[in-house]
Amino acid sequence: MDAFFFMSEIEKIYKIFKKASGVYTDTRKRLINGVFIALKGSSFDGNTYASKAIQQGACIAIVDDFETSKRNEKIIYVKDTYSTLKNLANYHRKKLTCPVVAITGSNGKTTTKDLLKVVLEEGYETHATQGNLNNHIGVPLTILNLPLSAELSIIEMGANHLKEIEELCKIAEPTHGFITNFGKAHIEGFGSENGVVNGKSELYTYLTISKGTVFVNLDNKNQVKKLGEAPFISFGQDEKSDYQVSYQNRNNKLEISFKGFKFKSSLHGEYNLKNIAAAIVIGNYFKVPINKIQKAIESYKSSNNRSQLIKLKNYKIILDAYNANPSSMELAVKSFKKSYSNKNILILGDMLELGDYTLTAHKEIIRLAKKLSFSKIITVGENFKKTGILLSNLEQFSTTKELIVHLENKPIKEENILIKGSRSMELEKILTIL
Repeated sequence: MDAFFFMSEIEKIYKIFKKASGVYTDTRKRLINGVFIALKGSSFDGNTYASKAIQQGACIAIVDDFETSKRNEKIIYVKDTYSTLKNLANYHRKKLTCPVVAITGSNGKTTTKDLLKVVLEEGYETHATQGNLNNHIGVPLTILNLPLSAELSIIEMGANHLKEIEELCKIAEPTHGFITNFGKAHIEGFGSENGVVNGKSELYTYLTISKGTVFVNLDNKNQVKKLGEAPFISFGQDEKSDYQVSYQNRNNKLEISFKGFKFKSSLHGEYNLKNIAAAIVIGNYFKVPINKIQKAIESYKSSNNRSQLIKLKNYKIILDAYNANPSSMELAVKSFKKSYSNKNILILGDMLELGDYTLTAHKEIIRLAKKLSFSKIITVGENFKKTGILLSNLEQFSTTKELIVHLENKPIKEENILIKGSRSMELEKILTIL
């Protein structure tokens, strides 16, 4: 780690942290006996909330505005609050003795993390990233939330530009790592698809230098090429894999065969087979009994608008509206067509952070939908509207609210519905009208 602070200052703050209820960066949270760190962003300055944090019960507030620190003896001045957050997290990380598994990738990070957590909990006191707190603020907060008693921890790492995974690795110091895939996500920040590959591969670079262990799906040849000198454990359908698996999708039910055992999942979408396999193999690597892994996989239910199968009246709805990029959108559309070949409708929301690739990406998705012959295609958002593509079965709306008003007067007749779009589109609100 860079020396943002003299260790004595971090030690002083850590001593307070050990007796505190946790670390917080938002005064809307319950702050009783908490450590409040005042971070700054493009549209906010946490320093202005320091006094409020103390009033709400925070034991200390850490600020990087000297004048603010004069208001209360519980307000501590530091040179840079974000650096303090990072270094405090890393200081705590060094006291943890458990393996730390880092998970990154363009698609499937959170699903894989959640699956792996329920598997590892069958054998260990396991702690993992909550929700998708996977960025430069979420990762330090996740680490500071890990108890010293943790036997295994899983840290999800998200990134939208180069060197971000590298920085998160320096904070979290993972001992093991897994990259779900390289996809067309956050191209605006990474600069290109190759930038995405290089950015995610920073996890491989870190584990090579630290002599950690990489888990890799050997079927993903483009990932194998980026491994370098990193020691790795492989799995996949490839016969050369250390752990060989086989995939089946029977009557829209996902099933994996591994070591002569069957693992059934309630998740939807063939693209989830690799995520499930990763959780099974990593769980097996950490010696969780096979029967307990089976139980964990079968009992796992998707939530948070991710690959959820919802039965509503006469509808079968695949709700996958937490996030969207060209890779995940393509996989979702193809999987939906394969599972529900008739009476099917796509409701697709805009994909974001694609930079110069935005128009092309949205055109490619509509052309794919046309090629696969769906009963109806509905798009939501200006990016899709700007494609200028006209089809007899295509309807386009600027906002989710506009679509809901339309559906109030013209209900969906198709039985099978895929709802897929970026988080900001809030496509899950369509469920209220359905």
